[in-house]
Amino acid sequence: MRKAITLALAVLIGAMSLGSFASAQTTRSGQVSITVIIIKDQVDDDDETQQGPRTYRYPSPQTIAKAQDEIASDSYLRSFLLKKRVQLRNVVGIQTAFSGGKIVYVK
Repeated sequence: MRKAITLALAVLIGAMSLGSFASAQTTRSGQVSITVIIIKDQVDDDDETQQGPRTYRYPSPQTIAKAQDEIASDSYLRSFLLKKRVQLRNVVGIQTAFSGGKIVYVK
């Protein structure tokens, strides 16, 4: 789990520095931070630092269903995403950090 969080943070930093490949928005409310990463369709290579973990670039139906269930059960997350004009049906995955923060992957 620690390795996954380290990878997620590395992906986030990489995604922010490579703005042409992915875009990210981070908002902090109290103790909870939510980061939205938009996964682009076209990438020159298969480098995870550009797009995020493969699990979310090519999500399984179970990964998508889990993300959709989490959105349905978390009213704060749902309202945050709607406020940021994220189409909820396009959310393909959500990672939760030890701190409770969320990384939301959107196609």
